[in-house]
Amino acid sequence: MIMSISFNLAGALAEPIADKKIVSVLEQIGGTFKVLLGMVCVISAMLVIGLTLVIKITNSGMMYR
Repeated sequence: MIMSISFNLAGALAEPIADKKIVSVLEQIGGTFKVLLGMVCVISAMLVIGLTLVIKITNSGMMYR
């Protein structure tokens, strides 16, 4: 999230003094980090769901009681 914000901020600050292509690249990199953040969040949710299912199926929760 911080990387995405920093690249978008760098693109905004570089816009008056830099070429449009450089600004476009910085904004695209910021967008890529947003996509990566979304992927990490979805994979984390799938990990929690998967672990919950494995614990439920194997009934290992009863083993610790």
